[in-house]
Amino acid sequence: MESLIVDISLPREKYLTIYQTYVRQVRAVARDGQSVRFPVNLLQPFVTSEGVHGSFCLWFDDRHKFKHIEQL
Repeated sequence: MESLIVDISLPREKYLTIYQTYVRQVRAVARDGQSVRFPVNLLQPFVTSEGVHGSFCLWFDDRHKFKHIEQL
């Protein structure tokens, strides 16, 4: 499996704005410079009263299909 590590700092208000829009996508730049977009709802388990902050590992299968996310 392939993985990307992204650092996310998303204040609560910004998270809610993205979550409530039609698109509902987050764009992030991985530590290796690759750009990645993924559904904002993947971050839901990590939302606190401050928003979403931290480093996350996104795991993909060999066909680049998302498998899971974990906070580092």
